[in-house]
Amino acid sequence: EIKEKGFFLSPYAESMMDNPDFSVSKNIEKINTVRLKVSDLGFTSGNPTTDGIYKKAEKLGLELCPAETGPHLCLKWTNQPLNDYLWIAMKQINGSGRSPSVFSVRRRGDGSAWLDSGSAGPTDRWNLDYEFLFRFRKSS
Repeated sequence: EIKEKGFFLSPYAESMMDNPDFSVSKNIEKINTVRLKVSDLGFTSGNPTTDGIYKKAEKLGLELCPAETGPHLCLKWTNQPLNDYLWIAMKQINGSGRSPSVFSVRRRGDGSAWLDSGSAGPTDRWNLDYEFLFRFRKSS
């Protein structure tokens, strides 16, 4: 569907979607999300690790998004600004390169919209200006 609607799908993101660890819920669920820079989580220097970012977000009442959030967002977000790049905070999935990765949704300067991915191993480090999409904790 991503390709059919004119979006680009990187081979690595496609391999993540082919992984048995990737699933799509049978029940439609609306989730409340928040987009935050790594620095918005309270980091002020250095390049925090994926695990550090996820732990800090959890302390702030945030959760990881379901993996299907990346593909769904790519299809729905038709007005993403040019040169915008958003990482999906999610449980990592191995793609064809075997490294733990997360999805990213981006729009290049030429206007092309992409579902992509990038390495996000537990000790991989992130720039303070990178932005992640987190889910607000479900209320019980």
